[in-house]
Amino acid sequence: MKLSEIIEIIDSKYPEKLQYQWDNSGLNLGDKESDIKKILVTLEVNNEVVNEAIEKKVDLIISHHPMLFSKINRIEKSDIKGNLIYNLIKNNISVYCMHTNYDIAFDGLNDYFMEKIGAESGNVFDKIGSDDEYHGGSVYGLGRVAELVDFVEVTEIIEIIKNNLSIENLRYVGNLDQKIKKFAVVTGSGAEYFEKAKHENLDLLITGDVKYHNAMDALELGISIIDCGHFGSEKIFSDSIFSFISTVLNGVEIIKTERLNNPFKSL
Repeated sequence: MKLSEIIEIIDSKYPEKLQYQWDNSGLNLGDKESDIKKILVTLEVNNEVVNEAIEKKVDLIISHHPMLFSKINRIEKSDIKGNLIYNLIKNNISVYCMHTNYDIAFDGLNDYFMEKIGAESGNVFDKIGSDDEYHGGSVYGLGRVAELVDFVEVTEIIEIIKNNLSIENLRYVGNLDQKIKKFAVVTGSGAEYFEKAKHENLDLLITGDVKYHNAMDALELGISIIDCGHFGSEKIFSDSIFSFISTVLNGVEIIKTERLNNPFKSL
């Protein structure tokens, strides 16, 4: 299957045009006319993942985080990024990235997170716009809001997240006696949305990358936050995208990386 065909299929469901201006989703490296027989899906493109792709004779890596963000002035094997590019080109491996467009899109990462914790995705949390060419003109945006039938102890939600997403430790801002009925999920880094959560009369924000000052201000406002960590809230990307592409790409072998590691260790 041609890489151009694969990109067209994926883009029809998760349009690249939905990404934020600062993002670099889409084809980061490769030849659209190349034949793809084997795909590796991963959260991150790093040295271990590239080595795995080489070992397993992969033609395409699909990642959540873009491999290329900032400007590159040279490709040198002694540089971290240069070494990745060098090895990928040498082994004819393309890289396609689905970042904020996958966070924003319907049936994307935020909806999958909700599914994993057994909550029904409701409204879009941070509305960006409406596009008649996308999802029938529905409003789209970042994050999802869920409203439970009854109030639930926040400790119960914490345990569900830890168990269903295999997160050993997470951080919590707020009163552990808090009862939750309405909450929002913003996967990855969404700590800055605590004020919006309060404005929308939510009881809880579930996200990652919460800084000290965010936490202090959230306490002052009386909005609770569960910080799953950036990795913790997004490591489900491989499972999520695997479920989609395995059903729409015919004649292509798809595997999930075995080398997905959280850079942070709890001691």
